[in-house]
Amino acid sequence: MAPSAARTVALLDFLASHPTERFGVSELARRLDASKATLHALVATLTDAGYLLRHPVDKTYSLGPALVAVGNAAASRQIDVVDHARGEMRRLADELDVLCVASAAIGDEIVILGREGDLGPLAPDVRVGHRLPLVPPLGTVFMAWSSDAEIQAWLQRTGPSAPADRIARFRSAVAAVRDRGYSLALEADARIQIGRALGARDPGADASRLARLVEELGHEEYVLAELEHASSYRLSMIAAPVFGADGSVVLALTLFGFRASLDPVEIRVLADRLVEATRIVTKSVHGRPN
Repeated sequence: MAPSAARTVALLDFLASHPTERFGVSELARRLDASKATLHALVATLTDAGYLLRHPVDKTYSLGPALVAVGNAAASRQIDVVDHARGEMRRLADELDVLCVASAAIGDEIVILGREGDLGPLAPDVRVGHRLPLVPPLGTVFMAWSSDAEIQAWLQRTGPSAPADRIARFRSAVAAVRDRGYSLALEADARIQIGRALGARDPGADASRLARLVEELGHEEYVLAELEHASSYRLSMIAAPVFGADGSVVLALTLFGFRASLDPVEIRVLADRLVEATRIVTKSVHGRPN
């Protein structure tokens, strides 16, 4: 990536991770490790284009209205991909007796865009329109095929006080997901609480409670990196990526609602079937596996 493009991406990613805050050029230069002169020129260009807003009094900057159109266009693209995925989602739900959910990473959130299957009380109350913060340990299936800068930005959302060993664990989880082609997560108390919180609220409401629960999830053993340490596992989910034409992950298909503990062989059978389905969808949308 060209240096100017990389600085633009870094600036927009930083502001997107602080959507309610405004920053002056000096603070942006310090946070992004760039010169003030470089940032002055960059924010001026982005402000003229409507991608940033400049406060008239304190001369600080925040995200601008032009990004709304960009975000809506990205969301529309992913909804189109869901239409291509629905047949495979229904087949997975019927064949494997599970709930299959389609989700996308949009900005700093994971957005639920589709679901197939009805397992009653066994399945989490995940509905179309629900949103979760794209914060570790959530989102490994999206981050595993992302750039180093995107992975670093995701890791930084854990906050400055996160211990180094936890960050290393999240980074290792991303590497494991990319290596095997799918993500595995164990059932955990905080995950169950997240499901209940989603079921009890309107989409987008009570974001602070969700953020606390996701932070608690980071303390639990959640992302399963290796399969050989136990004879069976109580899984929360299996997720695999659908790729777009540029090689990015435009959608994830996730299986929920497993009726019993699974041994490593059973998990691999389910995961291979899911990956087969996501490859079919990737081909259908003329995607390119990364």
